[in-house]
Amino acid sequence: MKFKVLLPVLLGVLVIGFTQFAVAEELEKVAYISINQVEFEQPQSANIYQEIIINGYAENYSRGQTVTISIISPDGVSEEINTFATKKGEIFTVHHITIDSQIGEHQVILEYNGEEMASTTFQIIENK
Repeated sequence: MKFKVLLPVLLGVLVIGFTQFAVAEELEKVAYISINQVEFEQPQSANIYQEIIINGYAENYSRGQTVTISIISPDGVSEEINTFATKKGEIFTVHHITIDSQIGEHQVILEYNGEEMASTTFQIIENK
């Protein structure tokens, strides 16, 4: 009796686990860029900075090729970070917010092979 109930339960768990794995693999194939926070306070001292953690995924990444992350400030000035992804296309880098960083909305753009793949924004607010 126990085996008649246990076998369908185990098969159900196996099917659910496989389905979740297949869905997770499919979701990973979409390029994205993300920031660890959406709002940062501008530091009040030149000796202090805040660290922005940038994560992402580059579709169809070829190992050894450069990925470009552009950070565009409110006045339109662009700063580029050239980095590499893992062999799976995963991206991780950091950027510092200093006393000289502009207050306002900043845009972050992920580019690979000359093509814009994803973007997001973050705010730098005045420290009161």
